Amino acid sequence: MNKLIYRIALLFIAVSLVSCQKDLMTFDNKQADVYFSDAGKALPTLAYDSLYVSFAYSKSQDSVRNIVVAATGSKVDHDRTYQVAVDPSSTAIAGTHFAVLSQKFVIKANTQADTIKLKLVRTPEMQTTSYFVVLNLLPNENFGTSFKSRLVSSKSIKTISTKILFNDIVRKPGKWSDAYFGAFSRKKLFFMCDFLEITPQYIDTDITISEITALSKLVQRHLNQLGAAGNPVYEDDGVTLIKMGASAQ
Repeated sequence: MNKLIYRIALLFIAVSLVSCQKDLMTFDNKQADVYFSDAGKALPTLAYDSLYVSFAYSKSQDSVRNIVVAATGSKVDHDRTYQVAVDPSSTAIAGTHFAVLSQKFVIKANTQADTIKLKLVRTPEMQTTSYFVVLNLLPNENFGTSFKSRLVSSKSIKTISTKILFNDIVRKPGKWSDAYFGAFSRKKLFFMCDFLEITPQYIDTDITISEITALSKLVQRHLNQLGAAGNPVYEDDGVTLIKMGASAQ
């Protein structure tokens, strides 16, 4: 009787080991996934699936953004290519508004990430229109895309799709005073900033009431001097003179 129980116990252990072995093989052979690293970040405040780029206060004609793609699972001893495609919903035009500088999409041997270099190109129409490009990760022979999203603070963050929105739209600074600075315009803002040697951001957040009073009158005096010297400054329409508000006259 004892021998029978012993044999049954050995059979049970053997079956259990075979079962565990099969489970481990299934896990080890599971295909790795690729995902956009920023969307997969552990810290919720740093996790995002979209990016906004503004040329408004930049002097550059283009901007190169680094978009990191990561792989799940362990590192391997060989290079693995992955696939990226521009989503048809993108409003930005390849070769006009953007260019993908990366020639190959490869996660190198013994690494778990790669960087896509995306060049955004500044164009005149961006002063009034925003454009966006959406990049999608696609499955291939090396990687799957089953890690499609993650939940961050009750919000679903896409991990295999990322959206880059960009424009050159200049918005009215937060502390702009119509009474002293007059009607807002892009050209007036940059004229004031160049003359006063301040930034648009300073007018947006830091300028004081006393500075608004003094600086607006200083700018108006400068405009008057330019006009008297035969060099009046016009708005972009070439007809309307740039001038400060009624309280600065």
